[in-house]
Amino acid sequence: MNLAFAVAAIAVATASGWPASAAIATFSDSPSAPRYRSAVPMALVTAALVLVVAMRVHQLLLASAVGWLVLLGVPLAVIDSRVRRLPDVLTGACLAGAGVLLTIAAATTGHWQDLARAGAGAVIVASLFALLALLRPGSAGLGDAKFGLSTGAVAGWAGWGVLLFSVFAAFALAAIYGVALLVSGRASLRSSVPFGPFLLAGCVAIVLLVRG
Repeated sequence: MNLAFAVAAIAVATASGWPASAAIATFSDSPSAPRYRSAVPMALVTAALVLVVAMRVHQLLLASAVGWLVLLGVPLAVIDSRVRRLPDVLTGACLAGAGVLLTIAAATTGHWQDLARAGAGAVIVASLFALLALLRPGSAGLGDAKFGLSTGAVAGWAGWGVLLFSVFAAFALAAIYGVALLVSGRASLRSSVPFGPFLLAGCVAIVLLVRG
């Protein structure tokens, strides 16, 4: 683990607590809602996840891309859980940051095939969720497709197998959550579940398992 990178990543993640909680309040509650209450938990959760990324992913720029995905993905997951919405401004920033970092990684290492695979992964995951949104409204949304561009790119960079298992993990986690809601009586067969949190969890978990 690069100690300097880990310290810097934790510092950035900790500092993200306030803007992340502000984004959650803006997009899911009210701009005037108290933000300090969630700032500390958001900072702690994000810092912990980023630390794990720094410890497990050895390619510095790939670790940065995964860390960026975590920084924006955590508030996105919270917003989606609350209001079934993945705001364009956050999914767009997530994709832009990941894209820039992966492009720099390809330029500095010469692994252009990895960048091409990342691009293909982004298109594949986004297309899958776009088709689900069009063919089975309510099962997925276009926000999931837009967020899938980022998760697909990061997982795709790590390999085709990582991409496949990240998508499988996302669906498996969503299914387990859905069954738990049904068993507990908190949902019916017609209920929908937010998919953003599981896209993030599936991608990050599988990338961390294989390590970069």
